Amino acid sequence: MNIAEAEPSDLVDETGACREIGGAESPVHRSTLWRGIRDGRYPAPLKMGPGINRWSRAELRAVRVKAAAARDGGAA
Repeated sequence: MNIAEAEPSDLVDETGACREIGGAESPVHRSTLWRGIRDGRYPAPLKMGPGINRWSRAELRAVRVKAAAARDGGAA
C-alpha cells in the first residue's frame, strides 16, 4: 500500500502505535517507541501537523513480522 493513499482508519496515534508494536495487553511505553524510532527499529511517524503524529498500521505490522522472522532464524 502506498502510504499517501492510506485511509484515516489505517493510521494510528502514538498510543495506537505502542499497542500495535507491543500488543493491546502489554503495549510498549511511549519512550520505547521513540527510542526505537531513533535507533531505526520502528518506522517514523507521518507528521500531520504541529504535534500531530500518525503511524501506518501496515508499517507497524511489518515490524512485528520482521521481529518474528528474526526470532525464528529467517529473514523478513
